[in-house]
Amino acid sequence: MATVLHQHPKESPNWRKHKNACPNYRERWFRDSDPFAGEPLYQVFCLMGTPPLTQEEQDKCLHSRCRCWRLAEQKKEA
Repeated sequence: MATVLHQHPKESPNWRKHKNACPNYRERWFRDSDPFAGEPLYQVFCLMGTPPLTQEEQDKCLHSRCRCWRLAEQKKEA
């Protein structure tokens, strides 16, 4: 599957935003992927360079409608 970005996710219509997700979260689905061959169903991109690494982080990204959850947590700690 594609490991190289040919178009920037912020400018490409192939990368989708989610209604309730972080404004920096982008996702692109692969219609013709074969999960049984180990091909991914979708690819995630973060405009801040901090993509989710676990399912828990991805859930936070999908429910942080106004801003990055990492920034919100950093602000709470400061």
